[in-house]
Amino acid sequence: MNEILRIMVRLKETMEVTGKTGCARMIAFTGEAEGPYFQGKILPHGVDTQKVMKGKPLQLSARYMLEGVDANGTPCRLFIENNGEETSDGLWTSPRIYTDSEALSWLEETCLTGSVEGCGKNQVLIRIRKADPGRKEKQMYRTEVHSVQVRDDRIFATAYIPDGTGPFPAVILSHGYNGKGSDFCKEAAFFAEHGIVACTFDFCGGSVHSDSSMDTRRMSVLTEKEDLEAMISFVKARREVAAGQLFLLGGSQGGFVTTLAAAERPDGILGLILYYPAFCIPDDWRKEYPDPAKIPESREFWGMELGKAYFSAVLQMDAYVALGNIGQKVLLLHGDKDTVVPLACARKATQIGKRVELEILPEEGHGFTDAGAKTAMERALAFMQAELNQ
Repeated sequence: MNEILRIMVRLKETMEVTGKTGCARMIAFTGEAEGPYFQGKILPHGVDTQKVMKGKPLQLSARYMLEGVDANGTPCRLFIENNGEETSDGLWTSPRIYTDSEALSWLEETCLTGSVEGCGKNQVLIRIRKADPGRKEKQMYRTEVHSVQVRDDRIFATAYIPDGTGPFPAVILSHGYNGKGSDFCKEAAFFAEHGIVACTFDFCGGSVHSDSSMDTRRMSVLTEKEDLEAMISFVKARREVAAGQLFLLGGSQGGFVTTLAAAERPDGILGLILYYPAFCIPDDWRKEYPDPAKIPESREFWGMELGKAYFSAVLQMDAYVALGNIGQKVLLLHGDKDTVVPLACARKATQIGKRVELEILPEEGHGFTDAGAKTAMERALAFMQAELNQ
């Protein structure tokens, strides 16, 4: 199935009316689109109209305009009319596209199919593909949203579960500083499509946009380690997950936290995948605060307010000690143009870790490009499949 467009939709205002024979609602939304043929954003004002009539499945009709560039880099617009209904296999649509791009004019005459998937709180992922008239489309995985307790807080988590009875191997994906679990929604969908349960989540207090609870000023790498440990327990308890076949994947600060958690709770973890892990965090903050007595009660850093607990925790740490205690194989992916976490940190990890395999991605920085992210998740998948076949 040739995927043409992937649209990440953020739901905004909802208006609803309920009558004697059914219910109707209108949902305003924004978002971005990407794919091999087009990159762009949704213009104001995209609207999804939904109807639920008694005894009938939910019906939807969304209309929106996208503005961006086609594969040739030419500015263009796409108008999409997306009509569909809910079935036992999910929410499927029959999109119609109109465009002023000469290079994309073939879309107006192509038979298309679309799917709608939950991808975090107030977010959905729309996939538009070329339809195969001779085959009924079926979603390869489903998504579930969960609330996981840790301390007195709640973690917002999304599970991507492959079709079938399982049990399946699993991977937990931990986002970076001031990020969200949905930062890894492409990777999670990719892994689920290849038969691996993938779980993303928002660290408590880990972002100004977090859907989990807790003030950012209470967050530290130690509270994030506790969050990940709670997620490990949650995923291990799932009936769809095979015992002893759990992987951990983390990016930047999430990679540092993943290392801390894996060193403390190694049982049942088959391997680690680290994207540009921020092992430099303790050293960076020791340079900033050589005298711990001068740590402030709070300060802003990269768009987020941090509390004293964050600095007090990392100043006492050596990031590489935990890595040296890990016996599982570790795949470390790092860009050679990373200016936030120097490549030297990754090279040092190969010297201290027992089984660290470093793969350097040329021309990639801290946060991979679309091409780099594709390479990284393909390497991550190959790594997990190889470890499962040992």
